[in-house]
Amino acid sequence: MKLKNTIENFIFGEALADGLKTSLAIVIPPLIASFFDDLHAGVTISLGAILAHMTDTPGPFKERRNLMWLSVILIFVVSFFTKSINSFPIILGICLTIIVFLSNMLTVWGQRTSALGMVVMMTMVMNMNDLRAEFSPFHIALFVSAGAVWYTIFSLAISTFRPYRMAQQNLADAMIHISEYIRIKASMFDKDSEYDDIIKKLIDEHVVINEKQNLVRELVFTNKKLVKDQTPIGRSIVFIFSDLIDIFENITANQYDYKKIREVYGDTKAMRKIYNMMNKIAHELKMIAYHINSNKKPKQPTFDFEVELKKIDDAIKELYAEGKKPIVLTKIYINLKQIVYKIEFIHKFFYDDSFTEKKKNPLDHVEHFQPTVDYSIRKLRDHLNLKSPIFRHALRSSIVMILAYGVTFIIPMTYHSYWILMTVLVILKPGFSVTKKRNLQRLKGTIGGGLIGILILLIIPQHSIRFVLMLFFMLMAYTFIRQKYAIGTFYLTAYILISFSFYSEKDSIYIIQERLVDTLIGGFMAFISCYIIFPTWEKNSMNEYIQKALIADYEFIFLIFKKLADNDVSTTDYKLARKDVFIAMANINSVFQRVISEPKGKQENAKELNKFTIFNQSFVSYSVGLVKIIKKNNSVILTSEHIRLMKKILQLLLQNIRLYGEYETDHLMKTIQFQEKTIAYTEIETEALQNESELIEDLLEYLYEIVYDFTKVGHVFVTDEPLKDTKIT
Repeated sequence: MKLKNTIENFIFGEALADGLKTSLAIVIPPLIASFFDDLHAGVTISLGAILAHMTDTPGPFKERRNLMWLSVILIFVVSFFTKSINSFPIILGICLTIIVFLSNMLTVWGQRTSALGMVVMMTMVMNMNDLRAEFSPFHIALFVSAGAVWYTIFSLAISTFRPYRMAQQNLADAMIHISEYIRIKASMFDKDSEYDDIIKKLIDEHVVINEKQNLVRELVFTNKKLVKDQTPIGRSIVFIFSDLIDIFENITANQYDYKKIREVYGDTKAMRKIYNMMNKIAHELKMIAYHINSNKKPKQPTFDFEVELKKIDDAIKELYAEGKKPIVLTKIYINLKQIVYKIEFIHKFFYDDSFTEKKKNPLDHVEHFQPTVDYSIRKLRDHLNLKSPIFRHALRSSIVMILAYGVTFIIPMTYHSYWILMTVLVILKPGFSVTKKRNLQRLKGTIGGGLIGILILLIIPQHSIRFVLMLFFMLMAYTFIRQKYAIGTFYLTAYILISFSFYSEKDSIYIIQERLVDTLIGGFMAFISCYIIFPTWEKNSMNEYIQKALIADYEFIFLIFKKLADNDVSTTDYKLARKDVFIAMANINSVFQRVISEPKGKQENAKELNKFTIFNQSFVSYSVGLVKIIKKNNSVILTSEHIRLMKKILQLLLQNIRLYGEYETDHLMKTIQFQEKTIAYTEIETEALQNESELIEDLLEYLYEIVYDFTKVGHVFVTDEPLKDTKIT
């Protein structure tokens, strides 16, 4: 993608839009208040806007609205309460401990309530000082909550006037990450690339794609306006997202023994053409994402994909002419044709307003895809034990916060002592790996931003220039803080340092020194607590995630087998199972990422988990390969060998599910009507392909081998001993 398009993509993207919205909401109150010679009141109002921003995460309008208004009420109550007991340090410490515990327990209901808990804790911490002693507790609470009200109205108004913008931006973001996934996978066809490095990058990217897809799914399927909308822009978002999921399914289905492919075909013309084709597909998706983001109609496809496909076809025919049988390359070629077909569909949405009516609406059964959250008290009660990572984190946070509060009375620099508590809140996360990562990011950002901030204050005495720079740093801070924390912290530190020069009597060197010391103290306390205070290691929850992945695998492959046996399977049921299996696969990949970030002594069975993630990806890919065969043929006639392999796979998967703990497998589907008939061969796309019966048998054999690999790895997880050969015959 051209540099110009990359810059425009950033300008039109959600991150910058969020940064601009937040910066305006924060800077307007002080500007207005300064005209009335009451800058401190304006800054206090801005504090409320900052707090309300924390709950304004991308998501359905109704949920954002309800959560933000609830945060306004809690901000007022907590601000008033905290200011009222500021003169009683012991009572303040006790209340801090209780509020931190309760706020962290809100995580049981999901990420949005977790954000609400963070708002409550931050509200209390930011009011644990005497920086605004000239105001009464009621007036401070009123000013802070007024800022929260102002931000809420401002943000919701933008969403009301631009109801589809957030969905557009996140759809484009998901498309960019899928294009990156395709680009990484293209490296499989480059004989000089490092295979293990590619696998790691694919796992990392898949985790991000899952997060992006879930967010777009939530934005699309819970937006009643979007679901019912008949305008081109509304319907195009729905249909393009549906096709994008299919593209990801297709590229996931490209699962082969790439090491063997490299050995056999090496630097052949066919391999180079496939590599080039996949990179061009990735580039085309990025260009489409850019146009979605910028509300523009793309030109016709950047490349003539028919010509590119012809080059691959010719290169494969040359291999046949040389006496080779590159069947696997032919399969990849067919898969790429299907991806190109989907890209052509997406292009048609921009030019033919009636085109969407020619396709089946993917939202015909939208109610099945709408995410649901259980807000029952029972769910909270289920986590009130030391087995729950959320409960352990809530206890750990409470203990660390009261210790950090005690430290603020000991260290000499305590003018902004709440920075220590803020650092602990921001850095301390349920898992060790995330806490470690946040710690390093905040430290780097604080040091770098502090140096830049001091340099500006030393060499630029003009307040007007400082103010312009402060606005720029503020904009960049709130643009990056959610997505690239280290960069966001860098800009945030510089912005805070410059802002203090306008209304604080403290020397800038003193302020950055204090902030750095507070960051080091808070970061150290947060980091060390993960080792010694109710530590939560990934090995303790590893088996639960693996079992969930196996259950998702079972339900997915069961529906595929059912369809393969010519039983009735609805498109909705298949897509729901596909969604679940992709989410479960991403969760396993995420667990592996966290495990390898933990101390070496805590990385139990990390190698086996790595194997499981790779086996799991292969299982899903081969399963999707069966789907592609079904889609090419209206019906597939099974042999007795096919049926035997299917039953073996399902039986062994059930054994694997039970291996990781009690699970009532009777809840899983088990009824398939198998019919053995004489094999009827179907006409296939090229002469090089074997008949579909043999292809099905090959895929089923691969699937059984993988499920048996699941069993071998599983016995190491559960018994720490390798498995003796117990294959089902």
